Amino acid sequence: MTLLESSPSAPMTWAATEEPEAHAAAEWRLADTDFWAASYLGYFGGTIDKQGGHYFVRDTFARYIGDFSDLTTAKRKLEDHLASLLVEQRDRP
Repeated sequence: MTLLESSPSAPMTWAATEEPEAHAAAEWRLADTDFWAASYLGYFGGTIDKQGGHYFVRDTFARYIGDFSDLTTAKRKLEDHLASLLVEQRDRP
């Protein structure tokens, strides 16, 4: 939602905005047994390492993103994280 008017004397009015654009999907490669590597928009995106029944996700800078119980969720979380990193970089002055 977007704030349309914010003057102190007027009540705040909110209006719905368009849905955010869907982000790009990563390309995934099984690099080793239970170890996946992501390519995101042509760049190294991160890894998913299966340990027992858990999938540990690290981003392009090897930062820990999370521990997930299924591969599909782990992949989606890394893609969401990478999309937010790109927005942060794009919006910097």
